[in-house]
Order: sequence, then structure tokens, then C-alpha cells
Amino acid sequence: MTIDFLTKTRFGPQANEVFKMSANDFENIVDMGSTGFIEKVNDYITSFQSRQLPRLQELKRYYLADNNIKYRDTGRDKDRADNRIASDWAKYITVFMQGYMLGNPITYDSDSENLLDKINEFSKQNGADYHDGLLETDLSIYGRAYELVYSDTNAQERITKLEPEQTFVVYDDTIAANSLFGVRFYQISYSESDTNSFVEVYTADKIYYYKSESSSFSSMTFVDVAEHAYNGVPINEYKNNEERLGDFESVLDGIDAYDLSQSELANFQQDMNDAYLVLIGNPVTGTAEPEYQLDADGEPLLDDFGKPILTANSSTSVFESMKKARMLIMDNNSDPDGPNPNAFYLTKTYDSTGAEAYKKRLVDDILRFTFTPDTNDQNFAGTQSGEAMKYKLMGNDNLRKTKERLMTRGIMRRLRLLGNVWSIKNSVSTTGKQEGLYDLINDIQVKFTPNVPQNDEERVSQLKQLYGVISDETLFSLLETFTGVDADTEKKRLADEQKQEDDRMMAKTGYPELKPDDGGVNEVQNQD
Repeated sequence: MTIDFLTKTRFGPQANEVFKMSANDFENIVDMGSTGFIEKVNDYITSFQSRQLPRLQELKRYYLADNNIKYRDTGRDKDRADNRIASDWAKYITVFMQGYMLGNPITYDSDSENLLDKINEFSKQNGADYHDGLLETDLSIYGRAYELVYSDTNAQERITKLEPEQTFVVYDDTIAANSLFGVRFYQISYSESDTNSFVEVYTADKIYYYKSESSSFSSMTFVDVAEHAYNGVPINEYKNNEERLGDFESVLDGIDAYDLSQSELANFQQDMNDAYLVLIGNPVTGTAEPEYQLDADGEPLLDDFGKPILTANSSTSVFESMKKARMLIMDNNSDPDGPNPNAFYLTKTYDSTGAEAYKKRLVDDILRFTFTPDTNDQNFAGTQSGEAMKYKLMGNDNLRKTKERLMTRGIMRRLRLLGNVWSIKNSVSTTGKQEGLYDLINDIQVKFTPNVPQNDEERVSQLKQLYGVISDETLFSLLETFTGVDADTEKKRLADEQKQEDDRMMAKTGYPELKPDDGGVNEVQNQD
């Protein structure tokens, strides 16, 4: 792999383009299995693989801490240290953003109890909490995420995440930028020489399947077609921002610089341990006189060729003997004008203060430009007041609001696709409602609750002050983040408790429990 480390432009100008097709050209396609359409799909796939895929793969590498420092060509001598330490900044930023946004599950609010129950049932069956977290992770990494809304073999509605490295959507050229079709492509290798390629094209009412019995998509042929009832392209694209940039994409150079700083520090430490020993003077470093094995008469023993046999340590140099004895013996060869004997290690001076200040500046820049708070900051502690925490999270809150709005658009499109099927099945009763199901879905409120540490005592105190000022339902909704119980359930529990208490008092005194607001006068009079 060839990597330009901290040089040139990282990605090409078309690395993040949105694929488009003329709406008229798409409407004029009669046969989706024709050679012309297959060639057009192959052109999109080829363009995606050559221009966009390298960017997506590099962003994924950084998320996995496989940074460009690993592929840096240092040109160092093989005997010198060449450490390549990759930092996990990308995952730190992604995990923080994902947890901050979706650590608390998304909730829905609607005037239609039937619709709300259906959405909650669907979310529970599909593990929507986990699914939404996966989407946000992809958004943070790639700047885009994809999900497929489909029906399983039991005709039950399902959602699944698609890989951004294998998925794209083609939009029309109108101002509305409506999706024309979505493409999912992948390969299956049965052996090193046997690889099949598969392509699925999703339109507003059908799914087209193509296959190639090779690793090339250019030779794919039409295989099958299936219908669906979602009345829209079931591949749903989410955007992290209008530019479709990942959360850490803008600081990749800063991450590289941090990796380089850490790696060079490790190289310095290792080179320090392996530093060259400089000897000044004239140490006796030659080989000592050879030592031979002697017989009983003191004569050297001879081998089969008539040569004296050396002892085991006869080849040991004087210098090696000195190292073994942890002692150096040097002289100036009795030359008064010769150099003064000396010995020292050849090392470089390390500016620890300057290096640490440089790394701290890099860390501050990485966090600042990604709007990520430094949780290791001594001032970022659990003892901070709520207002102080808000100021520290202000930058991230502004970013979160934008991400929430864009994610809400994707979730609303998901619900509309599902609503098209639910209306056919009559899965949601709209009795007593003037609006149709589609209109009811458009009126749904998607609610995000930031996952931040809270002072429980301060929170309860604030809610107590709101009692009697706001409605009980609103108060219970605010309490939900503290108790984990939704407002409707809490109201029902209180009603059940009150009924049990009334029944107890009725059995004991013949009267229901006296209410504190009017002393129970009305209830007593009603009994009379």
C-alpha cells in the first residue's frame, strides 16, 4: 500500500460525490434487465470503487486505529528504531458522539395511541435502539449511513443496516433530489479462484437481482425480479451533514501529526537504550594472545591435521573481556600530546517540555475542531454544576442539533415507508381520526435525549419546583430521564395506587380517601 504521509490532498474531488441521473432518462428505461441499464449500473459501481471507496476504506482504517503512520516510509537504517504508534482518536470521537446522541434511546410522541403502539412494537421487534446506534456510528465514520426496509419471509417489516462501502443511492436531477434507485453490491468467494459478484437494485416498487460468476461486475447478467409494497426506494440514506463528512475526517492530519510525535518519542527512547559507546584514547581492543590446550608436559595438543588446539575462550577480545568485567582500561599510548582517555554514550538531547507542549496543542486542536470535550480535563468533573457542564458541551450541543435534524429526516422517511405497508395491511386503526395514516405519521415527534451525567439531587429539586406550574403529563415526561418510566405508565401507576387506597379507605370507613385540596368535602357530600 502506497501512502502519502502528511503530503498532498488526502482525497480526490469526486471522493464524496452524489450519484445522479436524469429523471426523464430513468422514466424512459423500459427493461431494467436490458444491457443498457446493466452497463449504466456497472458504470456507477466502477466510479464508486475507483473514486469513493478509497476514502471510505481509509476512514474505516482510522476508526480501527490502522492509521497512515503504519505505512509511513521512513527510510531508516534497519538497525535504528522505527516505531509506528497509531492513536485511537477516531474511535474516541465516534464513541463519544454516538453515546452522547443515542445513549438514551429515541422516543416518539403522537396523538394517535394506535400508531404510537405500532411504532414501539416495531422498534422492539427490530432492536431499533441498537440499529440506530449502528447508523450513528457509520455516520460518524463515513459521513453517511444506509438502512434497508424490507419484509421477511413471514411478511413482517424489518430494518437492517447496509455497509456504506457496498451501497449507494442514485437521485434524480430535480430540485427535490428524489431517490430513483438504490444499489447494493457485494462479492462471495468460495475459493481463491472462485468468486461470484452480486448486485441488487431497489426501485420504488421492485427489486432487481444481477449476478456475475467472476470478481468483475462488468459481466453481470439479470437473474430475477421481486415486487415490494413500500411505495418508495427502500434503501434509506442518512447524512451526517450536508457535505457527508465524518466526525473526525477534518482532523486526520492532526491525528497523523500526533502519531508521528508519539512514534518519534518512542524511537528516541529506544535509540537512547541502544546508543553508541564512544571511546576516546587508545584502549587495548585487540585480540589477546591465543591460548592452547596443553598436555601433561605443558606442550600444546595437536588436532588431526597437526595444528595446536585452541582453548574455548582464546578468541575473546580484550574489549569483550573488559565489558564482561564491567570495566574499561584506556590509555593515551604514553603520548603526552595524545587525547585524554574518555568514554561516553552518543545521545541526543530531548526537550521534554517543548515536546509535551506540542502534543498538548495537537490534542487541544483535535478535540476543538471535532467539538469533542476533553473528559480527562481536571475541570471536566462530576462536581461541576449543570450550567458549567452546558458551557463545556456547548460546541458539541450545536453539532448534535444538526445531526439530530438530519437523522430525524431519515427516521421520518423510514416511518413513511413502513406506513405505506401498514396502510395496506390496516395494521394501524385510524378510527376517530380525521387524518389518514400518512398524515398521522407526518405529525410524529421524534425525540432525542442527550446522554450526559446529571446531578440527581439537583434534578429532583428542579422538578419539585415545577410541580403545580406545569401539567402533570409534562412533569412525568421530564421525570422519565430520571426514573426510566414513560409518562403514560407513571400516570397509570399513580391512578392504580389511588384506586387501591380509595378501596382500602372505603372498606375501612365507608368513605373514599379525603382529598387534600378540598378536605374531601365534595366526596363526602356525594356519598351523602
